Amino acid sequence: MRTETVRDPAETRVPKGRLLGVDAVRALAIVGVFIEHFFASGWLHGGPPDQAPGFLTWLNMQTSSRAMSLFVLLFGLSAALMTGGAAPYAGNERWRARGRLAIRAVVLFVLSLAIDEYGMSVIEYYAVLLLLLLPLTRLRARTLFVLSGIAVPAVTLYAFWVFNSHSDWLRSETASGLAIFAHPEQWGEFFKGMVLFGGGFQVAYGLPLALAGMAIGRLDLRAHQVRIRLLYTGFVLATASILGSWIATYPLGGADAIATTPPPGMPWQVLLAMPTDGSLYATSPLGIVLMIGVAMVLLGGLLIALDRPLGRRALWPLAAAGGMAFTWYAAHFAVLKLVPKPYSFVFLATVVAVMLAASVAWRHWRRRGPLEWLVHRATLLVP
Repeated sequence: MRTETVRDPAETRVPKGRLLGVDAVRALAIVGVFIEHFFASGWLHGGPPDQAPGFLTWLNMQTSSRAMSLFVLLFGLSAALMTGGAAPYAGNERWRARGRLAIRAVVLFVLSLAIDEYGMSVIEYYAVLLLLLLPLTRLRARTLFVLSGIAVPAVTLYAFWVFNSHSDWLRSETASGLAIFAHPEQWGEFFKGMVLFGGGFQVAYGLPLALAGMAIGRLDLRAHQVRIRLLYTGFVLATASILGSWIATYPLGGADAIATTPPPGMPWQVLLAMPTDGSLYATSPLGIVLMIGVAMVLLGGLLIALDRPLGRRALWPLAAAGGMAFTWYAAHFAVLKLVPKPYSFVFLATVVAVMLAASVAWRHWRRRGPLEWLVHRATLLVP
């Protein structure tokens, strides 16, 4: 009797060497974006936002900005993997990898501007950040972790200074979306704003996260002990940041100082608060540390889980969706355009379920999502 070998559901649908745990974390980031943008103001039917059930409001507040924090950290991690991972490329290989990374950033930038025509994409900020990281792709994990640690207070103090001393900078206006290409006289102001304070300090805020992601990508992520260290280090970072922020905000009176300071001013206590306690995410060092810790926990746990056959089968829909995250990020803006507010939790859950099911079906047919394939083909222009 002839027997047939049952093949792993992900075995032939993933580019060689791809870390499925990273894709799974990327999918969780996409789910977080859905939770934020498809704000569920009711369980079965959407209603006024101020009358949303308490849990749904809490869920939206907890994911607001934090989903994109995962994205930008994974941008840095991907940059590290594309330039050699735990063994950084040298010589011609390094220059080839940097060239491909630069093309990837440019293509993502242009596609993001196209998305801006019907939504407010932030990917162009991270594409610019990716270009700024190119000179650092030769660095090892320890150096990158140190740079990330230095960047946390540096960029948040900078944002705090702008809010309090130069809030007028935030009101500068230039063309947006693809229209910027028709106004070359605005390019200087456009890129200045994008790098220094655009999108709520997206590039500045993303710098320590991207550096931390690059540092993680320089570790041997296929080693079990490295994954275990990511788990417990991330848990310590996340716990310490939450505890420190709570102490500063409530027992030490930070919340009162934030509540009694009239806008646009910001008291120094916002630097120790979390976004849900009155701080903007771009000015919260402890908020950034929290997200680095959360990312470490998710990466360590999901890399371990997806190394096991049972875990790979159970979590394959998540990994499949994460492998085409940019496609889903772009697609969700189309849904926002087509389906008017308010949204219900049932609608949100349906959107997530459709994404997971469609990802499995697509990855059965193709190894990459449509936009991921386009970006990948563009990077191959560098021989």
